[in-house]
Amino acid sequence: MSETRRRVCLGFTDERYPEGTHICYLYSDDEERRRILPLFARHALLEGERFDYAADVPDAAAFPAVMTRLDLDGADRGLEGRIHMATAREAYFPEGSFEPDAMLERLRAKYAQCIAAGHAGARFAGEMTWALRDIPGADRIIECESRINDLVKEAPMTVMCQYDLRQFDGATMFEVMSVHPVMIVGGHILRNPFYRHAVTGHGHARGA
Repeated sequence: MSETRRRVCLGFTDERYPEGTHICYLYSDDEERRRILPLFARHALLEGERFDYAADVPDAAAFPAVMTRLDLDGADRGLEGRIHMATAREAYFPEGSFEPDAMLERLRAKYAQCIAAGHAGARFAGEMTWALRDIPGADRIIECESRINDLVKEAPMTVMCQYDLRQFDGATMFEVMSVHPVMIVGGHILRNPFYRHAVTGHGHARGA
């Protein structure tokens, strides 16, 4: 399947990556993030993909502020597609607890729906700060991140998981890096030398 997979523009690098790339974005600079995210979103739409964004906010009333804060409100200007927003709860733990099997099934179904609707592909970006709160099942986040690498082989949704280095501790970040084949650090994208695909046991998200 990988031989025929589309190569897509992520927006902030000249190199094209295969659709289904699983990226961890490690950031500590808000202005850098305001540069990266709109490019990632706009180029998803330019590639004919659907773009979904999961914001760690309480409800949909906060979406306009998120769009403005991240400079996403102009990313779809002049394009037929648009950015689809969801809260972290809706995206990650709609039943009140985080279940990796259910999360993976939601991603699989989302990709199938996008293709059925005529989109060329699907792209997803999510804020991961919710995992620092006392959400049942949040200790399984690294397990789920690891399994996304297998999911995107069959449902090649391009996924960007965002981790704020000011809030997560170093041990958690090492676990995060170990399960993402591609990473963005300091605004630069690179193939991750720490990637080892699979992990055993649960990973615990811990605050800095």
